[in-house]
Amino acid sequence: MVGRKLIGSRLAVQVGGLAILAVILSNILTVVFFFGDRNEIIRNIVNAETMARLTPVVTALERGEALRLDETFTVRSAGNWKADPVLWQEAPILAGQIMASSGSKDLQVFTPRISTFSFSDLFQQVQKGGPQVAAILRPLNQAPLVILVRIQPDLPPPLAALIATLISGVLITFGTSLLIGRMTEPLTTLAAASERIGQSAQIETVPVRGPLELRIAAGAFNRMAQRISQLLDRQRATLWALGHDLRTPVTAMRIRLELVEDDETRDRLRESVREIERVVEDALFLARSDLATAPTQIAYLDELVEKAVAGLIDANPESASRLTITKNPKARILARSNDMVRAIRNLIHNALRHTEGPVQVIVSLDPKPAVEVGDWGPGLPTEVRAAPGEPFVRGDQARSADGSTGLGLAIVRSIAEGHKAKLSAENRSGESGTLMRIDFDRI
Repeated sequence: MVGRKLIGSRLAVQVGGLAILAVILSNILTVVFFFGDRNEIIRNIVNAETMARLTPVVTALERGEALRLDETFTVRSAGNWKADPVLWQEAPILAGQIMASSGSKDLQVFTPRISTFSFSDLFQQVQKGGPQVAAILRPLNQAPLVILVRIQPDLPPPLAALIATLISGVLITFGTSLLIGRMTEPLTTLAAASERIGQSAQIETVPVRGPLELRIAAGAFNRMAQRISQLLDRQRATLWALGHDLRTPVTAMRIRLELVEDDETRDRLRESVREIERVVEDALFLARSDLATAPTQIAYLDELVEKAVAGLIDANPESASRLTITKNPKARILARSNDMVRAIRNLIHNALRHTEGPVQVIVSLDPKPAVEVGDWGPGLPTEVRAAPGEPFVRGDQARSADGSTGLGLAIVRSIAEGHKAKLSAENRSGESGTLMRIDFDRI
């Protein structure tokens, strides 16, 4: 999780970030390699160039051959010449290597003192002609000679070159990230279309473009979306036809009920008919809710709760004494007011029906607008808490009495999802009772 926060969550950002990290690490390693062992590297560079430049000159002098020297060489009598120990250091190993190659018997070599030397010094001296190396040669039966030579070693890339490499790597990585972003853009479109499935009546298709694999995925998504749309259309049509066809026999049953002479039997049958009507109406509402438009009207949660409570009190005045309402006048949402009043009323009615004690309704705004309905009843079983609002799924017998259709919470969840809100349920901690909550997005 920490790494994802550092380099982002988009694929293009992640790939680009990893590429930039790789370039930075490679350049850091280069810097560490060249500058960490600075003295040893400079010594090796100077020794190698000194070996290459001095060996043929010493060989020619030992053999008495004519010299062809360029302006970087100076050969003269040693006289009283001495190497300043502050600036020079003797290199006996290098001298031994040159003597072994040239056949000389007496040679001293002096190189710049490494402890006071840096790469910047080396580069500056190369620009001026190169650092100077000295050698004292004592040929057989001849006066000592001092040889001064400026060398121009093959240097590792300077820090500026490393920075230029880093910048070019970053630019290349940035371009690659843009290209990957364009390639993966269809994935973002596909994910957004997937999120919108079930949130609107019309299931959208996505454009088929991009690399072959993405075109295959987009085509498969479009075919799946078409099948889902056809399936939902058939389900809605079936529910509408069922509701319409049931209304006629239910009406006929109501008429025939009046011909039943036994009062007790007639009351039981009338209640059964009313239950059938409630199931039909709730099922039809669920079918229609999938076609509802997105909410665009600003509504205050306090007012929606008041309307829901007023409807319940009109139907059952005794419930007023059991309700406690905590308001928040700043809580606003985008809502289809009538539908949201029905959802809140279902939650409160559900709580009143399943407990004889008080019911608490709380409107809150921290961190998001929410309506919470709590009771002190027997609580909900695990399967209902895990997925509140599954059609025809009810709790224990205590929570499924009084003619419930099993669609009340399903309607609440359908309305909540149509408002991009979330329905949740939990039992009170350490005591009996249930908390049902609808959380909304801020506007």
